[in-house]
Amino acid sequence: MQRIRVEDAQAWSERTKLTITQLDADLATQIETRVLARLTVAYPDSVGTWVSSDTTPQIVKTVISMLYVAWFYDRQYSEEQQSLNDYAVLLRSEAETLILGIIDGSIVIPGVLVPTIDSPAYYPTDASSALQPTSLDSSLGDAAFSMGKVY
Repeated sequence: MQRIRVEDAQAWSERTKLTITQLDADLATQIETRVLARLTVAYPDSVGTWVSSDTTPQIVKTVISMLYVAWFYDRQYSEEQQSLNDYAVLLRSEAETLILGIIDGSIVIPGVLVPTIDSPAYYPTDASSALQPTSLDSSLGDAAFSMGKVY
């Protein structure tokens, strides 16, 4: 299921030059994958829950829509221009600014909890020491030595 709708993309398109009546599912999926992969750094627990247009935060839909239209413009008018479309370049630049702001924390996604690190985590713990060692984690189980003892 797409995370953006036609009207999300059309909002960034110049209506007299390019009317988007249907999203190219392959293009949208590729852009969504790239954007979400980058945002996972800042929101590792939340990105996986953004599975549709209804569950994806507005600012993320905005970024995806801007990039979708930028690529759509460049692809649509690629034969008519010697270089990239200036408007597409502007949209990519603005989308990149938003992505970087989200990643560095200067832009917070409303309604989505930012993971916090309360204190350092240590391993092994009392809980892991109570478990039996496995082939994947041989450090589970009781301590194999004690500090401050002479052997």
